[in-house]
Amino acid sequence: MAIDSTHTGSGFDNRISLQKLEVFCLVVELGGIGRAAEHLNVSQPVVTAHMRTLQERVHAKLLFRDGQQMRLTEMGDAVYAWAKEMLARSRAISRQIQGMADGAVGNVVVASSMTVGSYMLPPILSDFMRERPRASITLEVSDAEDAINATELGDADFAVISSRADLGHLMLETEHLCDHELLLVASPNDSHVGDVVTVDDLARLRYVDSLRGRPRRRLVDEALDGIGVHERQIAIQLGHPEALKIATARGVGVCLMLAASVRSELEAGVLRQVEIEDAHLAVPIQLVRRTDKGMSALQDVLLATVREAVRERFAAPVWGAA
Repeated sequence: MAIDSTHTGSGFDNRISLQKLEVFCLVVELGGIGRAAEHLNVSQPVVTAHMRTLQERVHAKLLFRDGQQMRLTEMGDAVYAWAKEMLARSRAISRQIQGMADGAVGNVVVASSMTVGSYMLPPILSDFMRERPRASITLEVSDAEDAINATELGDADFAVISSRADLGHLMLETEHLCDHELLLVASPNDSHVGDVVTVDDLARLRYVDSLRGRPRRRLVDEALDGIGVHERQIAIQLGHPEALKIATARGVGVCLMLAASVRSELEAGVLRQVEIEDAHLAVPIQLVRRTDKGMSALQDVLLATVREAVRERFAAPVWGAA
């Protein structure tokens, strides 16, 4: 492998292979041509030929014998420092190329809807990064529509969203990962609702919910439509899952939330789950990507990891199963 095929103005010939630099460094570090030849499992004349060619290319004597030892000339010392740097850079780029090939390094941008990006993906991405510390991952959290747009424009490599959208777009494809539980939650001190309600009760409750027209609000409305609840009372509209949980915990009303977003609060007793008799609500979690997107090894590995982890950790249980 030649570094260059030109000559410098000073007469230094840049047509020097990395192999010759490596042989030279071994001669210096092992203390002689014989030891370098033994290390490389070649004959001494082969090493001598490499050294002769290298000295011809740099137009200078690099080594001299001092008794039983080989020592560097002043020029040899400079060439040795340069050779070490070149070999180090060569090994670094080799590792980088290999890392890109096996998915150890590179960049990935993931877009997501609010709940998915706030509660589902962070532990998955953190576990992934611990195994690939040289990778770079960006998670952009917005709403489902913005995540879809980012993927379509190429600003994100893929998106994971809670949505029922059938995109029907030539540039985009969706993959259903799983259905995730939608839980009815209330404040532990809310006396207006017990631990169990009927479907008919749902229309009479007061709700904390997202803003009208936002993707999350549409998901909840569609889930309720599916069990025959078409009208309900909205007490307060808020824009973020954390705000929804705070208002619900303070007794403003009940709230339908993805299970992943309230797991900690339910375990801590900040919120309580209200069971809906004979009805179980869930929303789809989808993966979105461009059909023409060429994925790097790292992007492919992360996409497969996210797909498997979301299904394993967040799929809603099969109702009625033993």
